Amino acid sequence: MTGANAGADAGQDPGESTTADSYRGTPTPSKLTEIARYFLFIGIVGFGGPLVHIAMMEDDLVGDDSREWTSHSEFMEGLAICNMLPGPASTQLGIFMGWAYAGKLGAVVAGFFFMVPTFVLVVIFSYVYFAYQALPAVEAVFYGINPVVIGLIVGACYSMAHSAFAEGRADYELAVGTRTWTIDYLLVAILVVATAVVAAFNPNPVVAFVLAGFVAVAVYRSGWVRENVSRVSIGVVVATAVGALVVFREHLIAAVTPSIRRAIEASPLWGYLLTLWANEWVKLFAFMVYTGSFIYGGGLVLIPFIELYVVREFGWLTGQEFVDGIAIGQLSPGPVVMTTAFVGYGFILEASGGLVWLAVLGAFVAAVGAFGPSFVFIMGFFPYFAQVRENDVVQTALVGVNAAVVGAILGATVTLALEAFVIEGVVDPIPIALAIGSCLLFVRGLHAAWIILGGALVGVPLYFLDVLSILPR
Repeated sequence: MTGANAGADAGQDPGESTTADSYRGTPTPSKLTEIARYFLFIGIVGFGGPLVHIAMMEDDLVGDDSREWTSHSEFMEGLAICNMLPGPASTQLGIFMGWAYAGKLGAVVAGFFFMVPTFVLVVIFSYVYFAYQALPAVEAVFYGINPVVIGLIVGACYSMAHSAFAEGRADYELAVGTRTWTIDYLLVAILVVATAVVAAFNPNPVVAFVLAGFVAVAVYRSGWVRENVSRVSIGVVVATAVGALVVFREHLIAAVTPSIRRAIEASPLWGYLLTLWANEWVKLFAFMVYTGSFIYGGGLVLIPFIELYVVREFGWLTGQEFVDGIAIGQLSPGPVVMTTAFVGYGFILEASGGLVWLAVLGAFVAAVGAFGPSFVFIMGFFPYFAQVRENDVVQTALVGVNAAVVGAILGATVTLALEAFVIEGVVDPIPIALAIGSCLLFVRGLHAAWIILGGALVGVPLYFLDVLSILPR
């Protein structure tokens, strides 16, 4: 299905039931044990990203008669809805498969054992990183890794843009290497504007996504807009008001009259809210729930969210530490969203004065907050999303959102790239070359983990040879 016209659904027939009972199975001890073993296995060996995870689940759980957890049509319906939802699609598909086979307990078991191996690896890497990051040897390793991660992000955006543009109109076609690009001028404009706005002003990414959705509907579904002008007007007014509150919240707070501010600040509720927000654990969990609820388009969408809040507003990590955390997430077999565990570890480690066991707990709290919405979406609202997915207007809005997602990631990456490429005020050509090379290798199909390891091997000798006087010491 594209933004300009509705295609055929790959999922459920219109006449089929979309109640929760039509999807979920019933839990038994043998089923739960089978789910735990399978997803622990896939969580350990599932290197290669979401596409590998999805292919393994389809081959093992749908096509194998000896372990058929669900029908092929139901699997495709689940995959389509998971791709529409915020959050990591392959993790959500795993939760869905557990839910379809053994109900809510099956969903919890599937998600837990799918994420455990990645969580353990990220925590181990986080401990090593924060314990030894000041050592020259560790600095040398990440001197090569940082620009490689930038290149990987750009390479991923290249593939994401190809998929996003294919959902729009065919205004122009062009061949780049072995790929044919279907270019939609509107989607190109949305991507470019989102990139520029996020790079220059770093707004809340959700605002950019909503605006992109409205623009896509206004252009692609202009006839529907004219027929439903009253409903659309109400939606635009509400969205504009909410967006203005988010964007200009500091100015609005400052504009409140002193008497109103005193009344608000004297309220017991205000005091409770301030006390809650001052608690590091509450702030960490609440932010991760917020992030997990809006990272539409895949794990890399967490980059603009975390770069805006964790790095700029909250100051939990430096820009370099955040890029290093993405590298650690890429080295694991699971979803990149597990980078949130790295964030939680680093934040609580600093807040607790270096207590490692509390930092590990912080990583766990961050992971639960970030992945929690995925469990809620699947177990609580899956039938509703199954109905919404069939709405042509929603599908059209998502076409615009997809393009804005790529732009938001690229815009946030611009800031991170400046920190990796400019060292002590001087542009270092070596990180730039590493970023370009890693991007080309990734686009050609080389796995991210191998590229990161290669960047580390290249960066160490360059760092210690000190071929340029600007290298950090």
